[in-house]
Amino acid sequence: MDLTKKILTGLIVLAGYNMSAQMSFENAPASTIENTSSSVEDIFAPRTDLLRTEAGGFIFGPATRIKFKIEEESGPVTTYFKVADYPFMKSDGRQMMPHELADGTYTIKYYSVDEVGNQEPVRWKEITVDKQGPNIRSGFNFSPKLYDNGIPVFPKNVQLAIDVDDENVVVKKVTVTINDEHKFEFNEEQHIDLTGLLNKISAEHYLIEVRAYDSFYNLSKEVVEFQRTK
Repeated sequence: MDLTKKILTGLIVLAGYNMSAQMSFENAPASTIENTSSSVEDIFAPRTDLLRTEAGGFIFGPATRIKFKIEEESGPVTTYFKVADYPFMKSDGRQMMPHELADGTYTIKYYSVDEVGNQEPVRWKEITVDKQGPNIRSGFNFSPKLYDNGIPVFPKNVQLAIDVDDENVVVKKVTVTINDEHKFEFNEEQHIDLTGLLNKISAEHYLIEVRAYDSFYNLSKEVVEFQRTK
């Protein structure tokens, strides 16, 4: 056998060996194939965002929970946050604004750490705390001309209206009680003319209590007392 034939024979044997090895690898059980994905090191920190409240935006009432959206692919994370000058605390999704915090605008800071120690930069958001009920304003169509023991006295044709609004959230409900026995309820009203109701109630002395609730169920109240001539 000449040299050319020996070289061709060697190449054919080597090619057959490579094909056999490739087929053996492809048919091997998955457990015998090394999984290199688990050896990839996690170097990326989580991403934390403060969730908007149901009232809209970042307005928090006295019983609104502080919740976060966290993006992390490798596993569990721990989130920390602080409001105003209070210290950082661990988030469990159930915390509310500190009870001592008055109405106003504050800064909330927060960050997360994953299970291998990657920590994101501290992020922050400006929030509003709303613990007060809606604004209530009552008004007559003209001023009284006399007073009876400090109580204003109006002629029979006097008109009375109330305006209810809220700077942060919507007005949920307004109740009007006249002389402790006539109660009326209005939903999401901002201007209420009470003149028609007063004309249906035969009385000379009126004691009217107005209660207004916002979407956080914060309550505000106003009392109007007056007399009407016959």
